[in-house]
Amino acid sequence: MTNPTDNLISQNDLDPFSPEQQTARLRGVLTDVKKIASGGMAHIFQARQPALDRYIVVKKLKDELFTNPETLERFRREAKALASVLHQNIAHVYDFVESGKDSFLLMEYIEGVDLSTVIQKVGNIPFDVAASILLNVCRGVSYIHAYHLIHRDIKPANIRLTARGEVKLMDFGIVMDIENTSLTRPGMMVGSPSYLSPEQVLGDPITPSADIFLLGITFYEMMTGTRPFKEAERETVFQRIRETRYIPARQMNSTIPKKLNRIVEKCLEKAPSDRYTNVKELMGELEQYLGVQKSNHTSDLILKYLDQEALVTPKIQYSEVKETQSFLKKMNWILIGVGAVFLLLGFLIGYWARPKMVPGPSTYPSAKPINPKNVKGSSR
Repeated sequence: MTNPTDNLISQNDLDPFSPEQQTARLRGVLTDVKKIASGGMAHIFQARQPALDRYIVVKKLKDELFTNPETLERFRREAKALASVLHQNIAHVYDFVESGKDSFLLMEYIEGVDLSTVIQKVGNIPFDVAASILLNVCRGVSYIHAYHLIHRDIKPANIRLTARGEVKLMDFGIVMDIENTSLTRPGMMVGSPSYLSPEQVLGDPITPSADIFLLGITFYEMMTGTRPFKEAERETVFQRIRETRYIPARQMNSTIPKKLNRIVEKCLEKAPSDRYTNVKELMGELEQYLGVQKSNHTSDLILKYLDQEALVTPKIQYSEVKETQSFLKKMNWILIGVGAVFLLLGFLIGYWARPKMVPGPSTYPSAKPINPKNVKGSSR
């Protein structure tokens, strides 16, 4: 009988779940295995766990990289980093399995669409939706920063939008532990060429501020439909990032609100000290732009947009989110008007209710009739 995992094969046609390579934890627990993608470090498979009635993702380290101690350690570190955090905006890891010749990472299967695919299909994304997506990514990034982790590879391809309107940050393959930088030597550059911070390009020490720069690149791309840093005729993408030379977002799309343009510019400052102090500060700016109602219902905004663009089939119903900011402005004017009316009524009531003065005897001398003879120019 054919093993249901026979489709999960390595480049040398060996079954990675064969008895000599698999562990007891994986034997017979996965079905319907199929390859769905291949990245720089690993092959990605989708599989089903019948016992839990769910689909999962199996990330298998490439055969040619397994013998590289540094790459293998990065893969292990990704598993540990994901296992140490549990947040709604971060892809969950279920297990890490390592045998004599292979390493597997069992992760949450996220049904939906990559942000990069959305941008390719629709171009620039509506500003409220873009701000909602970035706010959710920021929530996940802020959480991992609290655990002294730096993602270093934030980009649209690593952001997944689900059929429930959720936003998930994925691929922690080059995550860095601030307290353990042994795998990132000075001058060593890791990351995707168009999605690097100046300090990554220069090989300078990396801080959480590098992730803020990458969030700015992602926000720019969502609102303009293009990356800020690309190859030019006389400059490489690394030179443009190093000098932070890019076309301002509002020149690419003049309808971008000034508030959001300022957010992009502050994220993309060359010096880390000139960017937001931390991701929470950036979150505050986004929440201020969206307002309380939208900030608390980002999934409704995102899912409605994905449904309208036929990018996903919603798994849940979404509700309409009112324009909170304009509503509050109207309420302010109404309150001002009501206050003015009450002030006027109070004045009128006070005026009419004041004690009336009763005139007494006149203290002025009685008027005397004028003698015509005393009037100058009289004809008499």
